Amino acid sequence: MPIGISTLCTFGKTYSVLNEILENDIQVLEILDDWNEGLNKSRMKKLQEIRASRRLKLTVHSPILDMNIASSNNSFRSISIRLVMKSIEHAAEMGAELVVVHPGKHSPLEYIAPRLHWDHNREALREIILNGEKLGVKVAVENMPGNTPCLLIDASEFQCLIDEGLPLYMTLDVGHANTSSQLKPFLDTLSGRIIHVHLHDNNGLNDDHMVVGKGTIDWNLVRSKIDPKKITCVIENNTLSDAQESLRKVRQLFST
Repeated sequence: MPIGISTLCTFGKTYSVLNEILENDIQVLEILDDWNEGLNKSRMKKLQEIRASRRLKLTVHSPILDMNIASSNNSFRSISIRLVMKSIEHAAEMGAELVVVHPGKHSPLEYIAPRLHWDHNREALREIILNGEKLGVKVAVENMPGNTPCLLIDASEFQCLIDEGLPLYMTLDVGHANTSSQLKPFLDTLSGRIIHVHLHDNNGLNDDHMVVGKGTIDWNLVRSKIDPKKITCVIENNTLSDAQESLRKVRQLFST
């Protein structure tokens, strides 16, 4: 199973410390395409060279800051969708295999128009997924943490989108699923849709991005339910030292 690291752990300084990430002999590098680390021509050229020389799989995480692809504001929603589309274009240009996309969010308007954000989210994702297909890039929609205004926290929400005709594949964020007691439902009901996994730990309450094994996640359940031949995995910790420790533990977990 290809295992790697997300640049979340070096966010804000990634392109000055890339070699420190690569020293860990990873098979996957996930680029967070946001803020002052947005992809541009020079960065994409550098990443293409790294991918070719190291036979590394690249994945891209589309922007997450100040985004809402389900916004009730048409202009804001359009901008959010356009930024995700740009990430998919970047991924295609670099030869990245997959783009992780966050769903949209609820707002207080939900009390007046209860289906509005859900419908906007579904149609935005449909547009994004089809754009990915045209460019030869897989789009994998990520589940969100509990106790947030986000859509797509529960496995049942993903299943509802599938039932509504969305050609959906997902990034299973194991830590997010643990904050909503949804890890087992995701693994039991959507394993055929999971093509990418984010690995980090927590104690079931907050999205802490702790080192793997230091929280309450049932890692034996994760190991027993995911198909290592069909997915890629990346460590998502907040610091590089934590990511390195998680990487050692994940390699041990999946080698036994």
